[in-house]
Amino acid sequence: MKKTLFLLLSVAFFASCNNEETPNPSGNSESKVDLPKTEIFVQGQNLLPEGAEVPGEVRAYNESLTRANIQWPWHTGEGWESARFSIRADNQVVDWKDYSSQLYFGRSPGKVGNNKGKVYEIYPYGHYNDRDLDYYKKDQKTYNAEKGIYENIGLFRYVYDPTGMKTQLPIIEAPLVEEILGDEKDDLEAAIAKGQNVDKNTANLAKVNDLLDKGSEYLNSHVLWYVVKEVGMRYGWHVNGVIVDYEVPKYEFAPDKVPDNVEIDIHQQEHKDWSEIKTSLHIRTDCESVTVNIPLKEEDILEQDDFAIRVFNFYYQEYTIEHKITHDEKGITIEITNIPAELIAQLKNDFGDGLTVEIHSYSKKDDIWEELKKSHVVKTGKACTVNGQVSSAFHPDDVIPMYIDKK
Repeated sequence: MKKTLFLLLSVAFFASCNNEETPNPSGNSESKVDLPKTEIFVQGQNLLPEGAEVPGEVRAYNESLTRANIQWPWHTGEGWESARFSIRADNQVVDWKDYSSQLYFGRSPGKVGNNKGKVYEIYPYGHYNDRDLDYYKKDQKTYNAEKGIYENIGLFRYVYDPTGMKTQLPIIEAPLVEEILGDEKDDLEAAIAKGQNVDKNTANLAKVNDLLDKGSEYLNSHVLWYVVKEVGMRYGWHVNGVIVDYEVPKYEFAPDKVPDNVEIDIHQQEHKDWSEIKTSLHIRTDCESVTVNIPLKEEDILEQDDFAIRVFNFYYQEYTIEHKITHDEKGITIEITNIPAELIAQLKNDFGDGLTVEIHSYSKKDDIWEELKKSHVVKTGKACTVNGQVSSAFHPDDVIPMYIDKK
């Protein structure tokens, strides 16, 4: 099956809970708060279960909003979020990780300047799984007692593309490169006038002036924005780019090339203390509803907050899409209902993809491959094309086509 456009991975939020001792899969004793819990992401947004604090309705981007009234770097609540932009000039396209700030031009967070713009909030961003690099270890310095959570847990959502093509879609408005460099020039000249690090700042000022001498047309045709990422510490967006020695082609947006199908991927990830099952659904056609079953043994399902049925709602404009997760003797059943055909068409037209849904479930055992292989699509609301596959980190050479039992 064709690989999806973006690598979709998860981020875990550990909320305060009771201190009941529960054995983890590795045999050690830990409190329930340290166990994972089922999460659902739609268009990159982490949904809350019904009965929890209701997330605000997501609204479409309003074209009348201008850069003058950006409430940077905080969420505006109007369907988009403001972003900080930084640029480097060493011709090196690096990966999505943070590198030394000394390599970038662009003022630091919270400082007034021109290195700010807008990104789409509801774009189907990927999710980086911080647990894979042990970033989930609790940092006492960032504990928010009022919310009962640790806020500094790394990246939440991102799009990374070393060609600078796919990142053009989630960016609504980027600052001009000479605006970013102009801020840097002002800061360097002010520092030199104060006698601060004169030699170093003078050398950097010369580099900035050399870049500005290339002119606006050159700079903006040679800037490659290679990553759009949501930074956990500030709950804001950060876009990194580089001035390269070649022109960056514009992304050719062709919504008519988006396939009319439902694509499902179930993958078992390997973790230290539990086995994660990531179910990704890409809904690009009028299917009305989708029901998927992962037939695990009920006693093997791992969940911080035990539940039989849990409902998560996604609000977008006038639409409400319901996601119901059931844990019972049949295993894990995922049911997505009330999927409006109009919304699917709108998302395909706006973003070149349909509705992206992720469900993160957990097992107490690693050895669930035989059960996992029997995962299947129970039904869809309307007749449509469905493609699916099942895979496991413990069986990397086996990729099983998903059984489609539509009724």
